[in-house]
Amino acid sequence: MKKLIALIFCIGYTAGQAQLMAIYQPVHKQPNVQFDYWVYSTNAGNGNASQYPIVPTNLTEMNAMFNTSNTNSTLVQTGTTNSARILDWTSTSELSAIGINLPNGGTYFGLRIQGTFIPLESGTYTFTISSDDASDLFFDGTSVIATYSGQAVQPLGTRTGSINLTAGRAYSFIARMQQGGGGFGFRMYWRSPTQNATIASGYTTNWAQNVQEIITTPYMDGSSAAKAAPNAKYIQTAFNNFTDGTYWINLPFVGPTQVFCILNSAVDGGGWMMAMKATRGTTFQYSSSHWTSVTTLNTGNTNRNDGDAKFHTMNYFAAKDILALWPDITTVGGSLSLSGYGCWSWLQNNFNNGVRITPINFFSSVNNLFLGDANNFAGKGSVFSSQVDVRFYGFNYTANSTGANRWGFGWNENGGGLYPNGNQASNDVYGGIGMVAGSYSAGDFVACCDNVRGINRSARVEIYIR
Repeated sequence: MKKLIALIFCIGYTAGQAQLMAIYQPVHKQPNVQFDYWVYSTNAGNGNASQYPIVPTNLTEMNAMFNTSNTNSTLVQTGTTNSARILDWTSTSELSAIGINLPNGGTYFGLRIQGTFIPLESGTYTFTISSDDASDLFFDGTSVIATYSGQAVQPLGTRTGSINLTAGRAYSFIARMQQGGGGFGFRMYWRSPTQNATIASGYTTNWAQNVQEIITTPYMDGSSAAKAAPNAKYIQTAFNNFTDGTYWINLPFVGPTQVFCILNSAVDGGGWMMAMKATRGTTFQYSSSHWTSVTTLNTGNTNRNDGDAKFHTMNYFAAKDILALWPDITTVGGSLSLSGYGCWSWLQNNFNNGVRITPINFFSSVNNLFLGDANNFAGKGSVFSSQVDVRFYGFNYTANSTGANRWGFGWNENGGGLYPNGNQASNDVYGGIGMVAGSYSAGDFVACCDNVRGINRSARVEIYIR
């Protein structure tokens, strides 16, 4: 297999690529990478098999190789490296270039690597390790891959193992390999939950926000540009930080950027980043280019103060969940009961069927994305007006041009029942975010014939993603 040239594990990626990732992603360098390592001479350096075999056949024999209580095993080097080359090498020169020297001329040795793996996505991750000879991989002590046999370096994808990981949580991993005689090498790659489930022969270094950090001690706490974090959820989980505020986030493409973050776990677990906010007005009405293009507005307003603003979070961060807070609707309720925020709320997890996408790409691509009966959406309540038919709740409602909105409702009262069967020819009640009616950035609009009368006015809104 052709060797990878670029060892880049970066956060920059072009918007909307989350569903177009390569099958396996190499665990390679991003802005902060650090691994601890230990190099052992095994089998007394000469093939002595009196304490354990030359090639282990089980975990007990593998552990014996890395146990210096056995006189045939000697720790010859230990250290820390910032190069992810340690996870992808097939020659002594590749290791010596990063300061790691193999004993015994490249025979009878073992290598132990330890780091921290912090995923962005929750779900099943698949790892592949190709080694010569035996190798294993553990996450927080749980075995993911174990191959205890003599072997040549196999094609990537030959030996695989899967584990379910939670977004933002720091997992300690240990990878080990050992070499008896002959050739040697070690290659560790991974596949995220949203990548194609089949194994292909081609691998690239493209990276699309799946792994946030591989480092011994996390330090990207968002307190400065130099410590810009991959996202708000990372700050919360890696540093046990639940305080809302403005933090530095290392956004794809644009790099370290100040973003207002909600870390309070009461807000559906927290980890939210502000994408935009709107005052009572028309800046973000339905046809505004802010919904579908790379634009920004008042980017210094990284706070919850009243005003219009749009941030690069909306342009470049591939999100899975979306949240709206309505600061001037002071009824506490909606999707969440947030007494500490004193306002109405909307929440839609997995808004793009769980596939990560940048908001501007999402609003550019979906059309009448119907998620369900609006009367069953907790964010409707008595705050928003309604009619008895259509009852559309979802994104980019366009079935009636005067009632179009980016996130919200479609209503009518002329029969037909639930969308898409209802009569949508003469909608009279409109509500949501990014509206045609009234050219509202957000709010509730009654022309006539409502069965529930809500606020019936424009409203402030803040949109967050994670």
